[in-house]
Amino acid sequence: MNTKPIDRRIAREAASWFVRLQSSGACAAEHVAGAEWRALHPDHERAWQLAERFSTRTQQLGEGAARAALERPCNLVRRQTLKTLALLIAAAPVGLTAYRGLPWREWQADERTATGEQRTLNLPDGAQIRLNTGSAIDIAYDDSVRHVRLIAGEMLIEVSDVHVARPFIVSTAQAQIALSGSRFLVRQYSQGTFLAALEGTAEVGLRLSRDGRMTGLAAGRQTYVNNQAVEPSVPLAQHRLDWLSGVLRAEKMRLDDFINELDRYRRGLLRCDPAVAGLLISGAFQLRDTDQVLHALSQTLPVSVHYRTPYWVTVTARTST
Repeated sequence: MNTKPIDRRIAREAASWFVRLQSSGACAAEHVAGAEWRALHPDHERAWQLAERFSTRTQQLGEGAARAALERPCNLVRRQTLKTLALLIAAAPVGLTAYRGLPWREWQADERTATGEQRTLNLPDGAQIRLNTGSAIDIAYDDSVRHVRLIAGEMLIEVSDVHVARPFIVSTAQAQIALSGSRFLVRQYSQGTFLAALEGTAEVGLRLSRDGRMTGLAAGRQTYVNNQAVEPSVPLAQHRLDWLSGVLRAEKMRLDDFINELDRYRRGLLRCDPAVAGLLISGAFQLRDTDQVLHALSQTLPVSVHYRTPYWVTVTARTST
């Protein structure tokens, strides 16, 4: 049995094909195209078979529900069906325990990037968002406000215009941010939000605060927001921009912190043994080849890199031979 996780993009494509072809309106040409897609790669066929399995076992995703959803292509039910089916397909190979712990909110997001992926989104008013690896956002535009919710990961947002009557708002788990400029970095951490104003200014407040108090952030400054406060701003650290050019830069960084950062760009499980966690590393590393980065670690530090599988890697102390 193949237990390798199915790529999220393939899972979404399989869900889309499956639901489309369950529709009573699917034509012969669509069925032929679907069969061709299944034949393109073994993972395509594996994802399709998982879709069939879940369609017969899960009432929510049964044939009747899928068909009804597809008959209303703009309906929220269809969108939810596709997202849920894609989640089940991607989660199935890693087992029930991992499935239960998957980040549902990220999967339900309007836009997301996979591990190691970066993508640029063009918004209706000319604004642009660059999503870093493993990121997810919701987008809400109407006549009164433009709102982007960062659910996970990191983004560079460039606003082409700012209107008092139609503000541009960014929110995270901790922060509510009103942009008054053009270029900003935002990253969601597990316990807080990082924000940097590259160009222009912003007003930052606690998302759940009742007093509505906001703190100004000037161009060239960065801050961190936790659940209790907006920390005083400091000058922007230039290494914060390195991911835009595919680089991970370290300056006397603890090895465990470095591995945690590298893990964001690598599929599977990457861990650092506590015995070597405190080693310090410096340098600039190209993120396009994380295996090469791990090899460089073994050449510059007294560590070994152990591959249990290509997707399960541990950095440990080097043993003498």
